[in-house]
Amino acid sequence: MTLTTTNAMPSATPSTGSLSGVLHGLGEAKLLRLRHRTGEPRFANPEQETFFRSQAPEVLYSGWMGAGKSRIICEKVWTLARLYPGATFGIFRKVAASIPATTERTFWRDVADLRYVVRRSKSQSWVEIASRGGGEPSRIYFMGLDPDPITGVPSKVGSLDLACAYVDEAIEVGEGDWIMLQGRLRDPRMPWHQLGGATNPASPTHWLKRRFTPPTEERVYLSATGNAFLPEDYKARLADLPDNVHGKRLGRGLWVAAEGAIYQLPEEQVRRPEPGALWHEVIAGIDWGFSHNFAAEIVARSGAGRMAVLGEVYQRGRLLEDLLPTLLTIQERLGVGAWYADPSEPEYIATCQRAGLAVTPATNDVLPGIDAVGTAIAAGLTVDPSCRGLLAELPNYHWAPERASGGLRDEPVKLDDDACDALRYAVMGLTAGGVTLHV
Repeated sequence: MTLTTTNAMPSATPSTGSLSGVLHGLGEAKLLRLRHRTGEPRFANPEQETFFRSQAPEVLYSGWMGAGKSRIICEKVWTLARLYPGATFGIFRKVAASIPATTERTFWRDVADLRYVVRRSKSQSWVEIASRGGGEPSRIYFMGLDPDPITGVPSKVGSLDLACAYVDEAIEVGEGDWIMLQGRLRDPRMPWHQLGGATNPASPTHWLKRRFTPPTEERVYLSATGNAFLPEDYKARLADLPDNVHGKRLGRGLWVAAEGAIYQLPEEQVRRPEPGALWHEVIAGIDWGFSHNFAAEIVARSGAGRMAVLGEVYQRGRLLEDLLPTLLTIQERLGVGAWYADPSEPEYIATCQRAGLAVTPATNDVLPGIDAVGTAIAAGLTVDPSCRGLLAELPNYHWAPERASGGLRDEPVKLDDDACDALRYAVMGLTAGGVTLHV
């Protein structure tokens, strides 16, 4: 029950049907005239060009600051809107309020040709573009994936039928957002459909990096190798960034873990349990949330003391009464004997108990809990790959810095730690009786 790289390079011979395939094989003079009419962009690096020409179902372009990530999304959408009359496209970021000063600004400043803008609605965040062959204009939406406070999902996107969708700064969105956008790719006025993203890197275990590793023909991953158009002083500033997590991610485009990371979960421990595994005990930890994520981590312990995270519930913007049916189903199906919950919300605990959920206040001693989780990981604790919330949080869960000394304090940073707290409650519940963990 599921609860919850190498760089591709441009092909020398473009495939039939792709944008590059349309251009390939034409006489050189005709090709130059067509390229002049299409306004095809100049590319900062080969990876940008591959992103622009790709028709893969999914494509991701990552890189450091100044790698032309927002620009190539805007260039591709503009070109496709001019090519396919009446088609609908979407450019997204996680938060709608961030679009006007970032991606949309790049679109209007660097890409759009106002001669071909038919109509624009600022209130509904779309623009209509005249197609080259005439006919119905195409429409481009600029939208956020902010969750609705009632449903917890981006409800404004639910009615769109898109030809292609592209997410700028894609590490900001959850995998649920990504999958939801896939379900919107059904506009029949374009013969192929694509979901793409451009982003700075994050942790190497971020769900987006894992989704595109290894890259395939269906999921093309591209990492920027340079930008031929950057001024030399900007390149010098990038080269002068510190050799820390921020410098490595933003200056060199590397997927690296946060400094002072509290947990180190080996890659080989991200896997499903063996089929038919028998568990001595199954419990769960709960961290309450609404404006931030509600997290419940389901943890099992074998007779030998080995632990496994079997699944999770990880949702934002959902009321407890809406989550209870799911939690009760999990309790019945997996035989969850106890739910160890954040003790700061006794009313929530009482509500769960009245509904039949076996909730009890968790032990909330932070440092002993962190030690217990670290011990469990060292002893072989595994995490099911479906636990995207936990896997996204673990590599970024780190000790708070001590500004005066430049060292680290004995307390974690309280940010994006909902699943980590739920795991801590669960492991403390399992180890409270003096269980000795061993392999």
